[in-house]
Amino acid sequence: MQNSYIRKDKKINLRIIIKNCAASLIFCTLVLTQQAKAQFIRDAEIENLLLDYSKPIFLAAGLKPDDVHIGIINNKRLNAFVAGGKNMYFHTGLILEADTPNVVIGVIAHETGHIVGGHLARTGDALAKASRPMLLATILGVGALAAGQADAGMALITGGQQIAKGSFLSFSRAQEASADQIALRLLEKTEQSARGIRDMMDDLADQDALSGVHQDPYVRSHPLSRNRVNFLEQGMKASAFTDREDSPALQFRHDMAKAKIYGFLDHPGTTLRRYAKQNTLPARYARAIALYKNGETSRAVQLVDKLIAYQPTNPYFHELKGQILYEAGRLTESIAPYRQSVALAPDEPLLQIGLATSLLSLETKASAEEALSILKKALRMEEDNMTAYYQMATAHALLGDTGRAELATAERYYILGHQQKASTHARRAMKFLPANTPEWLKAQDIMAKP
Repeated sequence: MQNSYIRKDKKINLRIIIKNCAASLIFCTLVLTQQAKAQFIRDAEIENLLLDYSKPIFLAAGLKPDDVHIGIINNKRLNAFVAGGKNMYFHTGLILEADTPNVVIGVIAHETGHIVGGHLARTGDALAKASRPMLLATILGVGALAAGQADAGMALITGGQQIAKGSFLSFSRAQEASADQIALRLLEKTEQSARGIRDMMDDLADQDALSGVHQDPYVRSHPLSRNRVNFLEQGMKASAFTDREDSPALQFRHDMAKAKIYGFLDHPGTTLRRYAKQNTLPARYARAIALYKNGETSRAVQLVDKLIAYQPTNPYFHELKGQILYEAGRLTESIAPYRQSVALAPDEPLLQIGLATSLLSLETKASAEEALSILKKALRMEEDNMTAYYQMATAHALLGDTGRAELATAERYYILGHQQKASTHARRAMKFLPANTPEWLKAQDIMAKP
């Protein structure tokens, strides 16, 4: 999906996960295996909603909100996890399963507990400790096998594995209990209810006896028990904010995010049936997206125009109209709604990139120069956005600036973690760029990076 509405990308942020995973091999294996077929999603509206959910929690925990990276994964299974210190990831399934913002906020509080508790840093030590008896048992077991004692050898190996697993799970349960305690404290400090996460945990605890195939990933990555549910219930009883509800405005934004996810990621027919008998704004939003995904451009634009008439200052309605027109090949028409979306949300880089992409489709010098200016502004706010670098390379190429086009391409490949390709394009850039200029030195730095 182009123009950063909901953009699927199999590579984005994987480099960040890999780079920060050295402390915990087992956790990284879980993350990388889990996300090997995952699609990371970028969407300004949904990201801003999650940021608004998170900011009070992060501040209460003593974290700077800008220091915590939030990522969205296209996966309908309910899950959320932290990786590499301060990277927090949410499955779309968590948002879809949550009837209220409070559920997601409770999960954010719990995951923040893992961050401030330093749990990922300690996981490697726990894994090493758990592995020692397994290693010893394996050595003894192999020795028994070599001596012809097959039953004894296999028993030793299997027993060692079970001891290691039990030791590590015991450590994981302790981490989860600690994160629950921190979550309750953070929710209390921000005057929010723990009801959402308690209700979610209560539902998930019923899955504890199921096989892994039928469990939600959250159950497998966050060991559950009735004791945890009881602990959260006790925390609710002691809180003055147990009956505190989400504001209508926040609930509306949550429902809009769910409608957007269903519209973009479900089959159009499924979405149209899901919202067929509803006339709420989220329902109309979902239907407009579903019609656009179904190729019914005129009907989709008509619905979006009605949404804009109802909420003319909503930048995401203008953004949606721009994307629909752009992907229908109505390139010139797509620019005006994109401009309006940027005018309404001037500090949102994903909207800026959408406008720049639309401008570049005209393939004129004037549009390329304007797009380049917009992309530079977007990259000042989000310096690792590889779509911006891709479009920047296109703009430079349209303007005949081969050196800067190659440099932008090198930077994009570096963000993706493709060092060999990044070095190749950086080397090409240096052939065209004046020696010792800032751009030339940047290309040289990319070549020198491991």
